[in-house]
Amino acid sequence: MQRRDIEAKCKAITRAVRIVDEGLKASLDPAGGELSANLGALYAYIAMRLTEANLNNDAARLDECLRLMQPLRSAWLEIAPRASAGADPT
Repeated sequence: MQRRDIEAKCKAITRAVRIVDEGLKASLDPAGGELSANLGALYAYIAMRLTEANLNNDAARLDECLRLMQPLRSAWLEIAPRASAGADPT
């Protein structure tokens, strides 16, 4: 946004929305209970805020999305080494 490259901004934010909607949200198990429902609501909110950020050129909304996703990212980074260590080498 700061570089005023509107086309690149739109592409990047659209890609982020697709990752959230078509990747993260779509991969949730509907039978996953409260956790799945909460993550679904979070992903829907983030997709909405990303879209608003794109429409309004609002960097603060992008920062909000980043702050909301950071704990999930950190959790997955913590899980990855443990999953690799417990993998069956055969």
